[in-house]
Amino acid sequence: MFSGVFSQSIVKKGLDLKKIKIEIVNIRDFAKDKHKTVDDRPYGGGRGMVMKADVCTEALESIKQKPYRILLSASGKKFTQKTAKFLAGKSSVVIICGHYEGTDARIEKFVDQTYSIGDFVLTGGEIAAMTIVDSVTRLIPDIIRKESLKFESFSNQNNLLEFPQYTRPEEFRGLKVPKILLSGDHDEIKKWRITQAIKRTRKFRPDLLNT
Repeated sequence: MFSGVFSQSIVKKGLDLKKIKIEIVNIRDFAKDKHKTVDDRPYGGGRGMVMKADVCTEALESIKQKPYRILLSASGKKFTQKTAKFLAGKSSVVIICGHYEGTDARIEKFVDQTYSIGDFVLTGGEIAAMTIVDSVTRLIPDIIRKESLKFESFSNQNNLLEFPQYTRPEEFRGLKVPKILLSGDHDEIKKWRITQAIKRTRKFRPDLLNT
């Protein structure tokens, strides 16, 4: 599942530049039985299967460095751009991907934090892990130019969404690029962008204006 995403775009650039290193650990390698069982039925009844604490924990402990340990779960703390910046400052991070009904709650005792990428449920944590790796990688120094990150959504000091962007052609199906962007007046363009960022945030994410 990971090979396609990690061999493209910014993550690939980070790997090629040796700014990041990614290792995938197969939890099944730590299963105890001949069937390589990594999950089982939940105690107390209920549908679905639960990832086993012993198997997941031994996989985690096989990593010799002392990484910052993350468990992915729908009930975890919300992952944000601030979280991505925090993780970008860590020398080593390990991500445990839950699956199906989730993981045995005892695993939480062996991690530093439990995260969720949003208020929805996925089949497993693999896609969420790819999302986190991508968001953290692009914040590693020298992978993307600092200037490109400065005014991104959630990254600027006012916590605003990024202002709307336009490119060629100047007119498309009757829709024109705002005249101010063609004026060459950089001070006025800067003011316009700030105003548009506020308007865009108010329209799409008014909750951010409260923070």
